[in-house]
Amino acid sequence: MRTMLEMLIVLIYLLALLTGILIGSISMPLVMSRNIMFSLTLLHSILGGSVLGVYLNTIFNLSLPIPLVATLTAIVLSILTAELVERGFPEDTATAFSVALATTITIISSFYASSISSTALAEAWSYVMGASSLATLEDLMKVLIVLILTIPTVHFFWKEFKYIAFDSEGAEALGLNVRFYRYLFYSLAALISAVLSSTVGVLVAHVVLAVPGAFAVRISRKNPVLFSYIISVFLMISGYILARILNLPPSGGVGIVSTILVLSLVTLREYG
Repeated sequence: MRTMLEMLIVLIYLLALLTGILIGSISMPLVMSRNIMFSLTLLHSILGGSVLGVYLNTIFNLSLPIPLVATLTAIVLSILTAELVERGFPEDTATAFSVALATTITIISSFYASSISSTALAEAWSYVMGASSLATLEDLMKVLIVLILTIPTVHFFWKEFKYIAFDSEGAEALGLNVRFYRYLFYSLAALISAVLSSTVGVLVAHVVLAVPGAFAVRISRKNPVLFSYIISVFLMISGYILARILNLPPSGGVGIVSTILVLSLVTLREYG
């Protein structure tokens, strides 16, 4: 019994470590490309996708994995946002349109799902909040697979992502396929956000996505990417430890540590 408990604890903190690395891989590109507000789209998209998944399972008696439906919904709406930007819409306008669409999906799916099942919304919300304090091998493998896919991609195309964010017209003049790189970057952000949502919850995920990159830029000019990873890992592990001490779900501990780091960042900017 004791051995099983120790293995579970090791699994939980290993998941926290891998999640921190995953956050560190995308936080800096999001900050440097000034796409933090894009997280708003992902927040609503994942919420809408999770409720839609519950609704489809309830109404059609299916067994669709809710995280898969939420991930696909987030990727589709992120590509929609990228396409609107490509067609000349300001990024905030494109984001607002995708948020409106995601919110509509959430409202309609919630209405029909709740009219059929009294537990449908609770099921979707538990996914969004990341309420579980347990970690499974499935969670670990899911995060590991996404790590293997995203980290090489982000670092290989890092210059292209940054160049397109600051000067998309210049990138086009150089012959870069701006639409492809924007699709790729937005889809990676959506994929990572969806995976994080099943561990720490979508609400906290979109807080921690911004914090490491923003903090790393302030404390290191030479190697902010490395510091983004370090801060992300510290944030997740310390958040999980705090959650265990206070008997909270991981999302609660990570949220508290994130808030402390944000306040520290504000103080650092204010007083130099």
